[in-house]
Amino acid sequence: MILKLLISLIFVGAAVQKLNGKVGPNWERWGYSRKAMYATGIAELAALALFWWPGLQLAGTAALGLVLLGALATLGKHREGLSHIAFTALTLLLVLVQSYLSTAA
Repeated sequence: MILKLLISLIFVGAAVQKLNGKVGPNWERWGYSRKAMYATGIAELAALALFWWPGLQLAGTAALGLVLLGALATLGKHREGLSHIAFTALTLLLVLVQSYLSTAA
């Protein structure tokens, strides 16, 4: 449960930064529109809803993983800082561990 809450806090924080436009300059630098940024924030919140919905946790975990893979691809393509890439990769690892724990239970 603690791992699931930690993952949720990370994604809520990321979604809020997208929805309030704080990370807009990064998205523009990467060549993505503001609409894509807002859509990603909404997708993160939708994935979190599935992540907590009984019976749909695996779908939510998969959606969170896809968002993170997209983020890693963007960060790698644009040679962002190692700390940014490492945090995203660590979050993906946490999502994978949670997926394993939820299917093993």
